[in-house]
Amino acid sequence: MKDSLRAVWRWVKWPLIVLAVLALVFAVLVIWRWNVLEGDKQTTVDVERIHTTKLVWNDINGTLPPEPDSAENNATLVGVDSNDNGIRDDVERAIYLQYKDNQRAVVAMLQYAKELQMEFTEVHNSETLVAVLQEEDRGTLCIGDDDDRIKMVSDLVFNTEKRLQFFKTILQKYMTSYSLPNPEDVCDISI
Repeated sequence: MKDSLRAVWRWVKWPLIVLAVLALVFAVLVIWRWNVLEGDKQTTVDVERIHTTKLVWNDINGTLPPEPDSAENNATLVGVDSNDNGIRDDVERAIYLQYKDNQRAVVAMLQYAKELQMEFTEVHNSETLVAVLQEEDRGTLCIGDDDDRIKMVSDLVFNTEKRLQFFKTILQKYMTSYSLPNPEDVCDISI
């Protein structure tokens, strides 16, 4: 009896092992696919949030934030944003103090700064990078043909080697082709 059970086990053992391995592989693939689908859902939510995050009067109409401590401000990519308007305080102050007599320039440049700042907070894949770049394009179009102002804002936002390197890294990692979704609607606040 023992010999016949061993003979049966010898023939049944390998098919059972193969079935067990196939079941395990199937379970891993199902879990992986579920995670991919959940990630896609989150990316859709993130892209929508990026496109709906706009500069509003309450973001910039009020007291200018205090000058942040340089060491604290440069300790992280995001920096200090004490009034929580999506624009780093040092950038907001520099733009306002230089262009305070030109409200249109201030508003357009702050919009662009807010959009550049999203590179540090919103980009985690190609889709979110494209959404941020589309918003940045809106910001540059809102500023207009003033390359000096566009460069000034960019230089203010990417003012450390760490921030500039992060920008280059996400472009290398996630860059793909894209287009501006609605070129007529470029300024968040009309003046």
